[in-house]
Amino acid sequence: MRKILLCLMILFCLSCSGKSELSGRYEATHKGLSGAVDVVMILGEDGSGKWEIGGEVLPFSWAGSPGVLSVHTREGAVVEGVVEGGNVRLDVPGVGKLLFVRGK
Repeated sequence: MRKILLCLMILFCLSCSGKSELSGRYEATHKGLSGAVDVVMILGEDGSGKWEIGGEVLPFSWAGSPGVLSVHTREGAVVEGVVEGGNVRLDVPGVGKLLFVRGK
Protein backbone atom coordinates (compact mmCIF):
# COMPACT_ATOMS: atom_id res chain seq x y z
CA MET A 1 0.00 0.00 0.00
CA ARG A 2 2.83 2.39 0.83
CA LYS A 3 4.47 1.76 -2.55
CA ILE A 4 1.25 2.62 -4.37
CA LEU A 5 0.82 5.79 -2.33
CA LEU A 6 4.44 6.78 -2.98
CA CYS A 7 4.02 6.22 -6.73
CA LEU A 8 0.85 8.32 -6.77
CA MET A 9 2.59 11.14 -4.90
CA ILE A 10 5.50 11.10 -7.35
CA LEU A 11 3.14 11.18 -10.34
CA PHE A 12 1.22 14.06 -8.80
CA CYS A 13 4.43 16.05 -8.23
CA LEU A 14 5.61 15.41 -11.77
CA SER A 15 2.29 16.53 -13.25
CA CYS A 16 2.35 19.73 -11.20
CA SER A 17 5.90 20.61 -12.20
CA GLY A 18 5.04 20.18 -15.89
CA LYS A 19 2.29 22.81 -15.70
CA SER A 20 4.42 25.39 -13.93
CA GLU A 21 7.28 24.85 -16.38
CA LEU A 22 5.03 25.35 -19.43
CA SER A 23 2.75 28.09 -18.11
CA GLY A 24 3.28 31.53 -19.57
CA ARG A 25 2.86 33.61 -22.72
CA TYR A 26 3.82 32.40 -26.20
CA GLU A 27 3.61 34.08 -29.61
CA ALA A 28 3.52 32.77 -33.16
CA THR A 29 2.92 34.26 -36.60
CA HIS A 30 0.59 32.63 -39.10
CA LYS A 31 1.07 33.55 -42.74
CA GLY A 32 -2.31 33.20 -44.40
CA LEU A 33 -3.80 34.38 -47.69
CA SER A 34 -4.52 37.86 -46.30
CA GLY A 35 -1.04 38.30 -44.79
CA ALA A 36 0.65 37.63 -41.48
CA VAL A 37 -1.45 37.28 -38.32
CA ASP A 38 0.03 37.25 -34.83
CA VAL A 39 -1.26 34.54 -32.50
CA VAL A 40 -0.79 34.74 -28.72
CA MET A 41 -1.16 31.61 -26.60
CA ILE A 42 -1.38 31.94 -22.82
CA LEU A 43 -1.04 28.84 -20.65
CA GLY A 44 -2.27 29.32 -17.08
CA GLU A 45 -0.81 27.37 -14.17
CA ASP A 46 -4.29 26.02 -13.40
CA GLY A 47 -4.56 24.23 -16.76
CA SER A 48 -6.66 26.92 -18.42
CA GLY A 49 -5.48 28.64 -21.55
CA LYS A 50 -6.47 30.92 -24.39
CA TRP A 51 -5.51 31.85 -27.91
CA GLU A 52 -5.76 35.51 -28.93
CA ILE A 53 -6.07 35.88 -32.71
CA GLY A 54 -6.98 39.17 -34.37
CA GLY A 55 -8.93 40.46 -31.36
CA GLU A 56 -10.75 37.15 -30.87
CA VAL A 57 -10.18 35.07 -27.71
CA LEU A 58 -10.55 31.28 -27.87
CA PRO A 59 -10.40 29.49 -24.48
CA PHE A 60 -9.11 25.95 -24.00
CA SER A 61 -7.67 23.68 -21.32
CA TRP A 62 -4.28 22.05 -21.48
CA ALA A 63 -2.08 19.38 -19.93
CA GLY A 64 1.64 18.85 -20.19
CA SER A 65 3.98 15.92 -19.91
CA PRO A 66 7.69 15.74 -20.69
CA GLY A 67 8.13 17.05 -24.24
CA VAL A 68 4.38 17.17 -25.01
CA LEU A 69 1.60 19.74 -24.72
CA SER A 70 -2.03 18.63 -25.16
CA VAL A 71 -4.57 21.36 -25.92
CA HIS A 72 -8.23 20.46 -25.33
CA THR A 73 -10.61 22.79 -27.18
CA ARG A 74 -14.16 23.58 -26.07
CA GLU A 75 -15.44 21.72 -29.14
CA GLY A 76 -13.81 18.50 -27.92
CA ALA A 77 -10.76 18.39 -30.21
CA VAL A 78 -7.32 17.57 -28.84
CA VAL A 79 -4.29 19.18 -30.46
CA GLU A 80 -0.98 17.57 -29.55
CA GLY A 81 2.09 19.79 -29.52
CA VAL A 82 5.81 19.24 -29.11
CA VAL A 83 7.86 21.21 -26.58
CA GLU A 84 11.17 22.24 -28.14
CA GLY A 85 13.63 24.07 -25.91
CA GLY A 86 10.98 26.07 -24.07
CA ASN A 87 8.94 26.78 -27.21
CA VAL A 88 5.90 24.85 -28.43
CA ARG A 89 5.18 23.55 -31.94
CA LEU A 90 1.49 22.86 -32.67
CA ASP A 91 -0.15 21.57 -35.84
CA VAL A 92 -3.49 23.39 -35.62
CA PRO A 93 -6.25 21.95 -37.87
CA GLY A 94 -7.30 24.43 -40.54
CA VAL A 95 -4.30 26.66 -39.83
CA GLY A 96 -1.16 24.54 -40.09
CA LYS A 97 2.05 24.25 -38.10
CA LEU A 98 2.81 27.09 -35.72
CA LEU A 99 5.93 27.63 -33.62
CA PHE A 100 4.98 29.42 -30.42
CA VAL A 101 7.98 31.25 -28.97
CA ARG A 102 7.93 31.74 -25.22
CA GLY A 103 7.89 35.17 -23.64
CA LYS A 104 8.03 37.45 -26.66
